[in-house]
Amino acid sequence: MKMNYKKSLKLITLLITSILIATVSASTYSTMFMHATNIGVEAGNQVFFVQGNDWPGGTSSLTDGNQTATLDGMKGKNGTATIIEDPVSIYNNDTTSRTINLKFDSWDGDSESELYYVNVTLYNASPTGGTKQGQTIYLVPGAGDVTETTSQSIGSKETWRVEWVIYWKYTATTQTVNIDLSLDVS
Repeated sequence: MKMNYKKSLKLITLLITSILIATVSASTYSTMFMHATNIGVEAGNQVFFVQGNDWPGGTSSLTDGNQTATLDGMKGKNGTATIIEDPVSIYNNDTTSRTINLKFDSWDGDSESELYYVNVTLYNASPTGGTKQGQTIYLVPGAGDVTETTSQSIGSKETWRVEWVIYWKYTATTQTVNIDLSLDVS
């Protein structure tokens, strides 16, 4: 009997390929499900802004559950550093300490030639006194800025103030700047 090796080789290859396909196809896959029900609301804003003793008034506002503070119309005298000790404060209503970090987001004062600087500093007391917490945010037109206070621990039921120091040059008259900060809470 004469054997055709080519046909036998093709048949063996086909048989091996069929076995591999059958093995892979025979694998089982399972599906798992997750159901979330009754998703509710829990008090989450335990740290929030409150009006300070030096609240600027006018169109200044606290909105979004006191998560957004808009300070409108703070003024610094020309030729001298003006200290606004407590325009807005930060209150920790939680039963535990929380970590806060006040950060610089943006401003339009980099090209303001009539401004020396604006400083923003956290103090661990309100409406006055206390100890400086972390770094002072230091904004100087055209210079390198200090951009955050760094993370600081505010105790339960504590109120801290946010002090602003605005220093316009003597030649300043009607200039203004806008500054955006954010407060990270964890």
